[in-house]
Amino acid sequence: MNKALKIGTVGVIAGALDLIPLVMVKAPMLNMIAIVCFWIVTAIFISETKLVKNSLLNGLIVAVLIMLPVVMTVYTVNPKDFLPMLSMAVILGPIAGLALEKL
Repeated sequence: MNKALKIGTVGVIAGALDLIPLVMVKAPMLNMIAIVCFWIVTAIFISETKLVKNSLLNGLIVAVLIMLPVVMTVYTVNPKDFLPMLSMAVILGPIAGLALEKL
């Protein structure tokens, strides 16, 4: 599979999984587009960055590091979104890391 296609597929799937809670609470469309873009970019970084050899840990670390500034910015506006946003990075980051290694 082409590397760009693999990265894009993993990013879109992770973004779609992250959309589930947003759709349930009827979040604004711009938020939904932003989260899909976030996961596509995060998949690129996970694919190209090897902080540790373990793909699960690499995905976790990269996703959390990229999500931290976003979460801190959102926290100033809506503090209750801090934990759900960070937890999605903790859950989907390792999954994306593993998927990128296996594909």
